[in-house]
Amino acid sequence: MRELPYSSDFLLDSVEIQLIGSNTFKNISDLVIRFDYFEDILYPTVSGSLELVDTGFNLVSKLQGFEKITIKLTDYYKKSHTYNLRVYKIYNRFTGDRFQNYKIGLVSLEALVNEGIRIPKTLSGKAETIVESILKNDLKTEKEFFYDQTKFNMKFNPGKKTPFTIINSMQIKSVHKDSADTLSNNNTKKTNGEKLSATSLLDSVDSSADKATGTGGFLFYENKKGFNYRSIDSLCSSTNKFNGSLPVGTYVQENVDLGGPNSNKILDIDYVDEIDIMTKLRTGAFSSLICYYNASTGSYEEYSYSLANSYDNMAHLGKQEKLPHGQKELSKYPTRIMSAVMDHETWYNESGIASAESKDRNGVSSTSSAPFQDFKKYYISQSISRINSLMNQVVKIKIPGNPSLMVGDKIEIKVPNQIPSANRTQAPYDETHSGVYLIKEVNHAFSPKNRQSFTFLTLIRDSYGKTIENK
Repeated sequence: MRELPYSSDFLLDSVEIQLIGSNTFKNISDLVIRFDYFEDILYPTVSGSLELVDTGFNLVSKLQGFEKITIKLTDYYKKSHTYNLRVYKIYNRFTGDRFQNYKIGLVSLEALVNEGIRIPKTLSGKAETIVESILKNDLKTEKEFFYDQTKFNMKFNPGKKTPFTIINSMQIKSVHKDSADTLSNNNTKKTNGEKLSATSLLDSVDSSADKATGTGGFLFYENKKGFNYRSIDSLCSSTNKFNGSLPVGTYVQENVDLGGPNSNKILDIDYVDEIDIMTKLRTGAFSSLICYYNASTGSYEEYSYSLANSYDNMAHLGKQEKLPHGQKELSKYPTRIMSAVMDHETWYNESGIASAESKDRNGVSSTSSAPFQDFKKYYISQSISRINSLMNQVVKIKIPGNPSLMVGDKIEIKVPNQIPSANRTQAPYDETHSGVYLIKEVNHAFSPKNRQSFTFLTLIRDSYGKTIENK
């Protein structure tokens, strides 16, 4: 094997394509001038693109779509990587004197299969069990599946939706099994079919609404290891809480030797988004109110949710132990009002009461054993707040190619302190913007002709690296 002296070096071992109707693979490595591989924690499958310069093979005339392409390469760390993708489009094609330049869009097999599947049957069980069944039995995938265990059983009829659409709808309904959640009742405004005016509803938001706390929300995505159904809190945790994992590496925005010749150097950094309070107020990230109407009993309830009251129940990427003062103040009053219909009786055929509450609306005690109750109070506000607060900071960085990095991993970054040089000896790094981040997007870019590769990462986190003092 040839030596790779620079941290951005790699070797393209082969690029092979299996044409439709053929049982053999053709090596097209000589045509490839760039390969990009993409992952996104908010997208269910991986994707990629090949840029080719074709000087006589005329591959484009042989493509129909759905061809299998296998790319094999070796990185600077002498690790081998294999990517199995399918052709789904050809674009940006132009011709010159005896050559063609064009790009081939690549995507996971499951992304294409998903478009032709509709699931009409009723689904039931824990969310991770349903997701695994869809992947194995409907999409027929052979890839590994990684998941966190959820708390509640669910049962629903998907209405002939595609597998990924169904899984997407389940993410907001999923709560980690170790999540602490409570509901406190003020018992001041429960009604039995009584309607409240808009004015009286708004007047009662802060004073008489019941309180909901806790955390929720899952993400479904594919990375190099396989498919993942993971709790947001698990992804943010670096401790045993929520079964979190430690950061996989440290990257520094200056020339520091941390294990190789600049292999851990941040080449470029772009602070995309920092503190967007207005958007978070409108989405209910800090506080929200949900009006619940029970279709079976006619009862009406209001529950308010405050991020300040639930902050301790969550895992955080930064070091802030509490919300900053401004966000804490804004969490006192709901800025988003929603409504939801509840019905515990949908999947319950017994003579008793299916309600999850200990008493019905007439004060009669209930000993329900309904296996599929309606748990909206425990996940709607919690999941909306969690996903919107997750992207409090968004940073993009460019580093020497490291194909082992995946979405769902955490890394630590260190950026120089923007203070006079004389003061940097005691505080060389910016504590606020340095720290642990979650990888949201990955783009591994490979240029075979010059053997260079770079990794572009979009990083997110919910809190800053330095504790902010609250008043």
